[in-house]
This record gives sequence, structure tokens and C-alpha cells, in this order.
Amino acid sequence: MQYPMENLSDSITTKGLGNKLEEAKLYKGQRLPMSPTEALRHFQGRLTEFEQQEIMDYSEIWFLGLATKKIKASHGIPQNAGYDDEHGSYNKILHDHIGFRFEVLEVIGKGSFGQVLKCLDHKTQELVAIKVIRNKKRFHHQALVELKILDAVRRKDREKCHNVIHMKEYFYFRNHLCITFELLGVNLYELIKKNNFQGFSLALIRHFTRSLLKCLQMLYKEKIIHCDLKPENILLSQKGQGNIKVVDFGSSCYEQQRVYTYIQSRFYRSPEVILGHPYSMAIDMWSLGCIMAELYTGFPLFPGESEVEQIACIMEVLGMPPNDFVQTASRRRLFFDSKGNPRNITNSKGRKRRPNSKDLDSVLKTDDPLFLDFLQHCLTWDPTKRMTPDEAMQHEWIQEAHLNKPRPKTRPMIWKPRESTENNYEATYRKVITNRTGKTRPLTLFYLSR
Repeated sequence: MQYPMENLSDSITTKGLGNKLEEAKLYKGQRLPMSPTEALRHFQGRLTEFEQQEIMDYSEIWFLGLATKKIKASHGIPQNAGYDDEHGSYNKILHDHIGFRFEVLEVIGKGSFGQVLKCLDHKTQELVAIKVIRNKKRFHHQALVELKILDAVRRKDREKCHNVIHMKEYFYFRNHLCITFELLGVNLYELIKKNNFQGFSLALIRHFTRSLLKCLQMLYKEKIIHCDLKPENILLSQKGQGNIKVVDFGSSCYEQQRVYTYIQSRFYRSPEVILGHPYSMAIDMWSLGCIMAELYTGFPLFPGESEVEQIACIMEVLGMPPNDFVQTASRRRLFFDSKGNPRNITNSKGRKRRPNSKDLDSVLKTDDPLFLDFLQHCLTWDPTKRMTPDEAMQHEWIQEAHLNKPRPKTRPMIWKPRESTENNYEATYRKVITNRTGKTRPLTLFYLSR
């Protein structure tokens, strides 16, 4: 059965791509789109029996994938007539069609949800990214939540000024939910790697941070938690140097409709999530602080090999969490003994991390007190003491480039946390040293390196 497609926003136009052989020789001047009857009249012998049946569910035929070796599917074959692997992921064939419209060019992403395919839309001649969800009930259910959030984001960002990925359309194909997006560039982790893990200039980090805060401001207003902010989920736009967009709302939720407790990638996971506290939109601000530190140094700030070491990494820099924060945590016994002392953990390199043994400014090796202050107000144990996106946007480190103010010689008091009726947790800031290595060619973008 075909599900109707929505005609939504434009994407990046890249004309003249795709299977030229099929376009020039196999369609032989057939006017596009074809009707299913026209396609069968001219190309029935080149389609599988399965395709000859399913094509009748489509009103417009733009692409048939005739130049590739197709899967011999049949309704009697297990694993979705032969189109799925044992995990329910779609068995993609390069240069075959999706929905008789899109041509599969390459796989550009994989995850527990399924895969992301780079495709050519033969209707618009645009390159797009199609997220193909696994054909399993639990992944389909979460994808429906993602669709709801993507639709809300698209409606609230009609002017496209909040630096967030826009869903173009969605449809079902061979029992897989497919979501189409604009095609973006490299992600920030790839950018870090291409820059030889040297870190970026504060000017570029400020630019990226402002862009991320615009996204978080909108999400905060809509009470949406992204739940998986990390460099891999922040992509460069192809419409201008330095423009970025936040992607992957597959783990996202509304603040009052939290479903999952195992969220956020470990290096960017907030302490309240690790310890089992109820979480809020503040977890995204924690992730933002971790991302900013990594953009500056080139390495993750808290590179735990496990959740136990992750909390040890945080304590190494921030000191011990407040006692009531530990005692009210549902998962405290995994990380602390009955007296509230951290459990001993030795990582794969034989290293033990001691609470309060490092400080943030020496880890970052920065002489910018405003940058340090900004990070400290993202990285607090107590989520109610973290800056909101609106407050962060007003921080002097963000504003100083626009205000053109002279830098004070002594460290100022930049921002005061909001009064809260909840428990007030005091946080001490310490440093962490990381050593992730990797070599690749340097990136030659201007104003990139420190």
C-alpha cells in the first residue's frame, strides 16, 4: 500500500546526477512521470513480479532502477518477502529505486534505528537523505514520536532560522517508514578529525554555539528534549561556510512525555541521567557544554569507558556531587557505596580517577575567563542551576563579539543562577585530561585552528 507523500520544503539542488544510462537509453524519451500502466507497457520485463504488483499502488513513476540487479522478492519468503535482513533492516541495492522515485546512491549512516541513504530524487533532481526505519515494532513506534517532533519543529521554524534539520516528507515503502531530509555536509566530529584534533578558534566555537543556542531556544519553548546532542549530530549546511544544523531527533521526547531512561551518548550524558534522576531540557545544556569543550581541545572532556568511569570523569573535574543529589538517585548503588563514597574503577589503561583532582581551566588551557564561565554554567551537577538557552544567549561571552566591549582584566561575575525551590546543589569545577589520538590531513578552512 502506498502512503501519500507531503510536498514540503526545498532541498539542495544538484542537477544532472543519477543513473544517466537509464535516463538516456532505457527510458528512451518516455515522458516522466509515467503512469503505472505506461511503465509496465514499456518495462514490465525488466521488473520483478513483486514490482509489477506494487507499482500499481503508485500514481507517478519517476525511476525504476532498471540498470541494477534486483532482489527476487516474493510474498512467501520470510523477512519481509526477502527485502529485510534478520534484524529488520532494509536490504538496500545501490541504484535501485525507493518508491519508484528515489535512486539509492550510498549509505551515509547506520544506527539501531536502521540506516540513512543518500538518494537522488528523480522528481526534483535534488540530492536528499532518506532515513529508513527498521521493520520492527519498537523502532516504528519511536519513529512515530520522531515524526511528531519533526513536524512540530518544521511548523515552528517556518523561517528556517533555528538551525535545525527539516523533514521534507515521509512515506512507507515495503513496510519501512521512510523520512526524507535535506542533504547536509560533514558533522562536527568529522570536522574535528579533519583538523587533526587540534581544536578550533574561540571565534568559530562562539559562532557554532550561537547557532546551537538558537536551536535550543526553540526546543526549550516547545518543551522538547533532543536527548542526543553530540558532535556527530551537528552537521555543516551546504548553503554557507560555518552554518550548522542539529539533526537526529530519533531519541527526542517532550519533557512531560519522557519514555526512555537510557539516553544521550555516554561522553555527553548528564549526571542526572547517569544517576537515574528525572531529567529535563537541562540535559541538552550539559551536552552543549561538553561539545564546546571538545571543539576547543579536540578531545572529549569526559571520556568514560563505561557509565561508572563516566561519573568518575565528571567527579575528577567537578568534584563530588552534593550528598542529597546522590542519596535521592535511583541508580546510586552502581556508583557509590553505602557511605556515599565513589566505587573504585580502573579503566583499560590502568588509570584510576580521583574526585577533585583536576580543574576545568587547566584542562582547557584557556586564558579566556568568559569562555570558562560559560562552560561552568553549563556543567553543574544541579540541572536547575544550569543556564537555559535564553540565559546562555545573554551571557557576556556570547554577546561580546556583538557588543565589541573591551575584555576585563580580572575575572568577572558573569551570570547568577536562578533561584530554585528545589534542592540547591553546589558544584566545584575541576579539570580532566584526555588523550584520544587520530591522524588525518589538516583542514584548510580559515579561522579554524586555535
